[in-house]
Amino acid sequence: MKKIYSSIALAFMLIAAKPVAAQTGLTTAVDFTVTDVDGNVHNLFDILNNGQHVCIDFFFDTCPPCIATSPYFKETYNNFGCNEEDIFFIAIDVGDTDPQVIAYENSVLGGPPGYPSVSGIDGGGNAVITAYGIGAFPTYILIKPDQTIIEQDMWPISNAAGFTSYFASHGLNPIPCTVGLNEQAADLGISVFPNPATDLLSVKSDKTIAGYRVMNMLGEEVLISSGTGAAKNNFNSIDVTSLKSGMYFLEMNVENTLARVVS
Repeated sequence: MKKIYSSIALAFMLIAAKPVAAQTGLTTAVDFTVTDVDGNVHNLFDILNNGQHVCIDFFFDTCPPCIATSPYFKETYNNFGCNEEDIFFIAIDVGDTDPQVIAYENSVLGGPPGYPSVSGIDGGGNAVITAYGIGAFPTYILIKPDQTIIEQDMWPISNAAGFTSYFASHGLNPIPCTVGLNEQAADLGISVFPNPATDLLSVKSDKTIAGYRVMNMLGEEVLISSGTGAAKNNFNSIDVTSLKSGMYFLEMNVENTLARVVS
């Protein structure tokens, strides 16, 4: 059930009797420039002109259905290339400040989600909500590179597969995020393979791996080893058969240095 947000006064919020269809009445995108909570500036038409579709999550921080579905939006962002492939994901808030949106990310998503989040008050989100005529939250829309809004309201969403079905109807298929090493991991000569892994994840480092932990995209710890891992120049295999399909962070303790890998 979506929550209706009054454009007249922040104090008035009502539970909609049923989801309202086509939450934006627009069929052609309106350009906007916003600043996310990390201080990065994003212009819609620049992204579209780069050949990417844009998927927008319109939300606010105390909206129950937003809280319920934001993790699926984050999972879909990871399933579709982390803004490096066909789709660029961005979340636009109404009525909140940067600190409130950051607190929302930490409590609902386990930390920064990877895609840009824009607050209504500090980042310019309020003006975007008005321009697109958004009245119920969350509203998820999809815009083609030619500026056509091809999905005015992707709803209902009960899991990440819901987004995938909408995208597939427009010829957009999942492309997992590229495996990435942070600077410390690269400096330590760490390699992780295969990707994707189905049963065993092999790790090789020039240094001794003292321990590791695996976290899901919500920041929840799903595997941990605090004992001595691989000896120098040897392989260390991590059994991942118990994990569901998806994206994970592997964090390793290598000579008192934390190295993180997206896998």
